[in-house]
Amino acid sequence: MRVRRALLVVDLEGVAGVDAPAALISGTPEYARSRALLTAEVNAAVEGLLAAGFQRVRVSDSHLCGSGESNLLPEALHPSAEPCFLEEDAYAASFFEDVQAVACLGMHAAAGSAGFGAHTVDLLGAWTCAGRALSEADLVLALAAEADVPAVFVSGDEVLQASLAGRVGYVRTKAALSVTEASSRPPEEVLAELTRAAALPARPVEPLPDAPLVLTFKSGHQASLAARAGARRLDLYRVEVEGPSFRERYTRALRAAAAASSVLADAVADVPGSPDFTRDASALFRLPGPPAHPTPPGTEATARALRAFLSRTEDGDDESRALRALTLHMLEGHAPGVFARLGLGATLAEAVAALAQVPLALPFGLPADVGMSRVDAWYVLRERGLPHAPLEPEALRAYLEYLNGQDEGIYAWLLGEMAATCGLDVRLSIPERALRGTWHLADLYWLTHLYLLDTRYLRFPLKDPGAAAWTEELLVATPWVVEQGHVDLAAEVAFCLQCAGEAGGGAHALLLSLLLAHQGPDGAMEDAHATAGALLAFAGAEERHRFAR
Repeated sequence: MRVRRALLVVDLEGVAGVDAPAALISGTPEYARSRALLTAEVNAAVEGLLAAGFQRVRVSDSHLCGSGESNLLPEALHPSAEPCFLEEDAYAASFFEDVQAVACLGMHAAAGSAGFGAHTVDLLGAWTCAGRALSEADLVLALAAEADVPAVFVSGDEVLQASLAGRVGYVRTKAALSVTEASSRPPEEVLAELTRAAALPARPVEPLPDAPLVLTFKSGHQASLAARAGARRLDLYRVEVEGPSFRERYTRALRAAAAASSVLADAVADVPGSPDFTRDASALFRLPGPPAHPTPPGTEATARALRAFLSRTEDGDDESRALRALTLHMLEGHAPGVFARLGLGATLAEAVAALAQVPLALPFGLPADVGMSRVDAWYVLRERGLPHAPLEPEALRAYLEYLNGQDEGIYAWLLGEMAATCGLDVRLSIPERALRGTWHLADLYWLTHLYLLDTRYLRFPLKDPGAAAWTEELLVATPWVVEQGHVDLAAEVAFCLQCAGEAGGGAHALLLSLLLAHQGPDGAMEDAHATAGALLAFAGAEERHRFAR
């Protein structure tokens, strides 16, 4: 006699009581409770499906928590449940074989929506079909429709419910407050409702249009990786896949998404369960995809920043002289069209000439920012091929050792690297990214200065083979930088993303919005350095919009 079997696809974001990103990640204190809540919801749904006449329930756990294992508690699982966990594809064709109905539990809304934990398949890509945003529930239902398997219910938040528009029975488990916060209904109420919904008759599922699947990624590099896996590149951020059936299109899209998601291995810090991993995973939920019509700040933002920058560096002290000359030197290379439009040639020449007054002595006790300005002055003169006093190797080496001994290792590293690019190699043995995992803010400055060194301070294109990985790290860090209001760092991240060709992405748009919100009526930011960074960021955005090279 044939066994009547249902397929229950489960996720974790839509489970009642799971209301924060930490609850989704293996190793966190919250995760153990999430497993128990998920297992209880599965058991409640199994009870309802049994009441509807099914004898066995195949349970495919689709949530990847970072452990490489299922989220269900096997010892607490209903005896009629048949747990399945296939990390590569939770919606594999074999799971739909010999089942008479499908249901989805604990689901979340599509990538780009306001639902809690909203994403599609992974945290990088948004999936669409014929212009319609697809959630993972949409994918399961479309696969079921093609296999001629009816659906019983879906559960999750109200954002997913609205997107499904009554096409399937629904149990609302929570309300999304944001993509990283929800307010759940009492779990005991949800359990009873799941049992009732699972006992209702299944009904046919409407198929998706016979059209290509389009995946929109959060970086151009991700889209490139997807294209190498067989997808067709549409533009910088989008690829599409075709195929004779939805199953074939889905499989090809899944392969492309997996190739793109390989960037996360280096971009996300530490290991699942650690605070740094949870921070970065939360940031990926908040990181938007590329805006449909990116608009850079108007020319007035650049003009205001320039006026404020020149005003704040006119005092004539050594630090102001060095900052003025180095910033204009960078601007000339980073945004030559804007530089010419603003007529800054004579201003740069005057600023560079004034560097002759900056001393190059580096005695013990000299503050790091003053020492930086002196090396900056020497660097600009040397880079521009102008006469300059020599920087004594022994004095520089001794100063680097002094800085390193004063816990100013990032300055010791940077000054050593700047000098080395000019042929004066007295670098100390400082590990690269020495602050990674210990001081996030300083490590991000370290990362932005890798771009500056590689481009010789925005004068040349990126060439380091590791630059794509640097960019993925900056993308992950952007929501945190914006949330913390680090204006100076935001400006640096923005012009680094411009160097990497990411001026059309969602991270870049977030950073520019932060800078615009903090720009005073006079064009100034929080200090001269931040104002200089904002000038480069605004001009770089304008350059890439108006003077695309």
